[in-house]
Amino acid sequence: MNLSVLVAAATSALHPPAPAHSPQRDALLRRFLADPRAGSQPWTPTLLKQCVSAEADLLFPDGVAQVAEACFDLMDREMLAATDQFRSRRISRRVRAAIMFRLEAATPHRAAIRQALAVLLVPTHARILARTLGRSVNAIWEAAGDTSTGFTFVTKRVTLAGVYISTLLFWLTRGGNPASVEQFLDRRLAEVGRITRLRNRLTGRIA
Repeated sequence: MNLSVLVAAATSALHPPAPAHSPQRDALLRRFLADPRAGSQPWTPTLLKQCVSAEADLLFPDGVAQVAEACFDLMDREMLAATDQFRSRRISRRVRAAIMFRLEAATPHRAAIRQALAVLLVPTHARILARTLGRSVNAIWEAAGDTSTGFTFVTKRVTLAGVYISTLLFWLTRGGNPASVEQFLDRRLAEVGRITRLRNRLTGRIA
C-alpha cells in the first residue's frame, strides 16, 4: 500500500458526494464485517453472499467496491455521531481524538477493513478510492469543528490526508497495540505542527 498514491487520491476529491445508505444496508454491512471470513479472505460477491445473504445483491448492486466504500462511510458517520466527545480548546487535539475514535471503534473489524482497502486499491476503483478517502478527511475535520473555507480549507485537507492515511496504514499493518497507534499519530501531528510553525515564521519574515 503506497502512501503517496493514497494521499494523492484523497486530495483529488476534496468535495465528494455522500454515498447512499440505509438502516438495511448498515445492518447487512455490520453482519458482514463481524464475520471472520470478511477479514481472512479477499472480498468477492460470492463471499458477501456466503457471509450475509442473497439480498446483498439488492442492497449493494455495484459489488464489493460499493461495500468497501460503504464500510469507510460507516466509520465516518459513527465518528461524526460522537462529535460531542471531541472536546478541547485546540483543534489539533480534536482532530487527534476523532482519528483515534474511528480507529478504536473499528478495531474489532481491523482485518476486514484491510480487505476493504485492498478492494479500493484495485486500479479500476481509483475514483471510488479518491472519493472515499476525501470524504473521510472531510469528516474528520467536520468532527473536529473546523469551519475553514477557500485556500485554508484545501491546505488543511491536504495536510490531514497525509496524517490520517499514514496512521490508517500503520493501524492496519501494525496496530495491534493501541498505544503504538497513538504514539504514531502523535508523531505525525507533531511533524505537521513543526512544519506549520516554520512556514508561519518564514511567511512572516517575507511579509
